[in-house]
Amino acid sequence: MTSIDFDAIIEKITIDLVRHHPRALILFGSAARYLNGLQDQEPEDIDLLYVGLIKPMKFGTYRIPCDVFYFEEYEILSIAKSLRYSPKSMARAKMYFKDSWKGYVRSDIASCLLLGPGYAEYGFLQMEDEERFRDYSVHKAIYGESWWRSLQQYAQEHRGLKGLGIDKLHGLDRFAGPS
Repeated sequence: MTSIDFDAIIEKITIDLVRHHPRALILFGSAARYLNGLQDQEPEDIDLLYVGLIKPMKFGTYRIPCDVFYFEEYEILSIAKSLRYSPKSMARAKMYFKDSWKGYVRSDIASCLLLGPGYAEYGFLQMEDEERFRDYSVHKAIYGESWWRSLQQYAQEHRGLKGLGIDKLHGLDRFAGPS
């Protein structure tokens, strides 16, 4: 494979997807690890998490395959709320069973992105294959960074069931977004 200008491709993808009015676009997987200097081998594809109301059906062709994991905003907020208030083992089980019948683990990946390096505390396993290390906590918000960072902070502040009760009393159990 010839060397590819990933920054230019990601910029083009971002321009194409922003037309669909996403709340956030998150680059993850091998492209994020490569651009962060954590992987020497050029990625074979680009993985994006897209949060928005309108699912992008067609958005262009690039010199490298691009996989878009689409989440409606309510879905990603539900995942963040589960991570924040469910017992950790229950949050992990919810994510696994939410998508396992579909044959993929998009909620697991979203959870790892929201939790960052602390995802192992919830029982999420290191995703890897025989040849390549796959740490899905490594990512880059390429659009909607402030909203995404606020959502991460919300998800990472584990409050448990007791915290949920207290937060509900004070009307603080819903994600409010950045101020």
